[in-house]
Amino acid sequence: MGSVQPVLRMKLLSLIICIWIVAPVLGQNATCNRSVTGQVLDIDTNEPLPFATVKIQGTQNGAVSDENGLFKIIEICNDEIDLEVRFVGYKTVVHHHDFHHSNPVIYMASNETMLESVVVEEELNAHVLKTLESIDIKVESLESIGVNAGDLFSQSTGVSTLKTGQNIIKPIVHGLHSNRVLIINNGVRHSYQAWGTEHGVEIDASQIDRIELIKGASTVRYGADALGGVILFNAPQPSFLTKLNGELNGGFQTNGRSVSGELSINEGYERAAWNASISGTRQGDLKAADYQLTNTGKEEFGATVGGRFHFPILDVNVYLSHFEQTLGILRGSVSDNLEGLANAIGAKVPSNTKPFSYDINNPKQETVHDLLKLETSLFLGEQQFDFQYAFQRNLRSEFDVRRGTNNARPAIDLRLITHTIDLDWDHPSTGAWAGTMGIQFFNQNNDNLPGTNTIPFVPNYNTNNLGFFGIESYTSGNTTYEAGIRFDLMNLNVRGRDSDNDIYRDNLNYQNFTFTLGFVKELENLTLRSNIGTAWRAPNINELYSFGKHQSVFEFGLWRYQIYPENDSISTNIVLTDLTKAVKSEKGLKWITSFSYTKNGLGFEVTPYVNWIRDYFFLRPHGITETVRGAFPYFIHDQTDALYSGVDLDFTNQWSDSFTSELKASYVYAKDTKNNQLFVGIPPLNIMLTLEKKIGLFTMSLSPEFEARQTLTPDVIEPDAFAQDDFSFDRSGTFDFMDAPSSFLLMNASINYQKNDLSIKLKGENLLNNSYRRYTDNLRYFADDLGVNVGLFASYTF
Repeated sequence: MGSVQPVLRMKLLSLIICIWIVAPVLGQNATCNRSVTGQVLDIDTNEPLPFATVKIQGTQNGAVSDENGLFKIIEICNDEIDLEVRFVGYKTVVHHHDFHHSNPVIYMASNETMLESVVVEEELNAHVLKTLESIDIKVESLESIGVNAGDLFSQSTGVSTLKTGQNIIKPIVHGLHSNRVLIINNGVRHSYQAWGTEHGVEIDASQIDRIELIKGASTVRYGADALGGVILFNAPQPSFLTKLNGELNGGFQTNGRSVSGELSINEGYERAAWNASISGTRQGDLKAADYQLTNTGKEEFGATVGGRFHFPILDVNVYLSHFEQTLGILRGSVSDNLEGLANAIGAKVPSNTKPFSYDINNPKQETVHDLLKLETSLFLGEQQFDFQYAFQRNLRSEFDVRRGTNNARPAIDLRLITHTIDLDWDHPSTGAWAGTMGIQFFNQNNDNLPGTNTIPFVPNYNTNNLGFFGIESYTSGNTTYEAGIRFDLMNLNVRGRDSDNDIYRDNLNYQNFTFTLGFVKELENLTLRSNIGTAWRAPNINELYSFGKHQSVFEFGLWRYQIYPENDSISTNIVLTDLTKAVKSEKGLKWITSFSYTKNGLGFEVTPYVNWIRDYFFLRPHGITETVRGAFPYFIHDQTDALYSGVDLDFTNQWSDSFTSELKASYVYAKDTKNNQLFVGIPPLNIMLTLEKKIGLFTMSLSPEFEARQTLTPDVIEPDAFAQDDFSFDRSGTFDFMDAPSSFLLMNASINYQKNDLSIKLKGENLLNNSYRRYTDNLRYFADDLGVNVGLFASYTF
């Protein structure tokens, strides 16, 4: 009997625990005390839809929206419901709602448009910083067909593009780019060879349906490298309670004679949903206003598949994507000797210009990017736990113009494997307080693949990064205050070969605290938002160890060269360490403030900012080098202190229900404060105007763009000067090989037709066929930018 009693006690204790856990849930359902409040809006105009009918499917419990589109349904018994929303002339939407998410905002689409209704709801606590200036961009299908992902946000204020011709594009946010702008791809820190200015984003634009641009220093939330900002590319999510449906998109563009297509499908049930897509593009040589741009074709292929699974307290998401590119680089950017280089820079027509072709020859790039993501969310009352694991594989092969059989070998052949783990906890709100804490782990392994017959441009390395962060917000009336702190530990293990093919190794450790502090105040028609935050970035592998030719230039990292001022010479046959040349992490402090006002269709936003960066890494022109592959400009990596400041302006006016206008302007000022010098490649003043008119089923727009000449530039030393024996200059200074290009005006226009499930768009770019060059284009030394381009695109949903 004595042995039975402990068993009975354990059973009784287990029963009490089960009752204690389950009773609140049963009691909640029995009292039917849940409610849902939401809003119904027009997806085109963002105007409220009054008298929309909203009800819980399978019941008579429902409500009608008021004049502001607001509704409230009370006395709900279940933890999960299916909301059915109807409005005359609009497509019916069914949305599966649970009470682990905030109240929904329902955007309804009219029967005459191709758009589908959209429901926006977030978790109980938002993961993003509310006090940071951000822009949310909805990407329509017809805007993403056949374009580069870097072009999708080029019309946003404060954003310009860094280009190597027209196929290799990456974002510049407030003057900063590459590994100072963090890219989040479908919730995952995007892992690619971001260090190269000649490396594009490597994300399939056709698989993006929404972009969020965060302009502040966002290191606290997203980790190191976000000194300029963060760009979040979001893919379409599978939708629950939807029959098998899909969308077919296609397009043709005259410049490059490109053909693009994309097919996506989706199906959803009550607790499971899936989607999949496939896309492709083939483009030939592009054309400037007056000549062909030889070897500028591209080929792209992408595919994705995703799944969502919903349980009472658990959500599971799985996502898999594959994207591959082959990108040609202008043949005229490669010269055989110094005289040829001198003639090529600024030439009226690039050398080696040939008739149009779809062939992609050297120089070129071949890249592959694979992503596998597993994400789970656990809802426990008012708290939420998010776990995410992601695996990425990135392959990059760069082919140069080489002699003999080496021409078929890549000069750079890299494989990058990345594992990331994120664990976030949205803790229960306490009065006016809410917040998130998290742990992030990042492991990366980069290897040079054998067979290039060259000394590796960057060594093999492993990176491990562990970060801890916490963000808290306090709301008082119409004001929210926010603060966050983060600590990161980073280890970099390096293995490489020097110019004599001898092995060198190094093990580097970095650590840093970062913080953010800000507030947002909502008034009747005005929103004031201000945030100050720190950010940091450890030296990138190329900034320390790059050695040799990288596409159209030569580069040498901080530990791969030594300057001897006494005889004005430089040695690149050495490998230094932190003991022989100290290199510090880059640290930034960015203060950004925005004032936005909207009333009666009129709106404006003014966003000034200033960004102080200590120990700023930059690539400095240093001369011309001649090798067996030809003559090339060469650059060295250096460190200094920098100041970036500027302002973004955005004015909108809805003149009538069918006519709107928007004026955008961005200005950046940057300077080397330690040496009182200017940098190369800072975006000049840019002004864009968009006029849009709706007539029946047609929407017409006219979009002139003006870019001023950059006047804040360093001195110019042309390649001819380097051939003179008696030529000398201060190699510690910054210079450029060519004057900044002239200002230019581009005229763009489009006509869009939408009816039911069909949408057709005719778009024209640079309709005046002007000759121009952008200051932020690496190939501006050798060729003009694109001439006139006309594109025809169509989309059909089924």
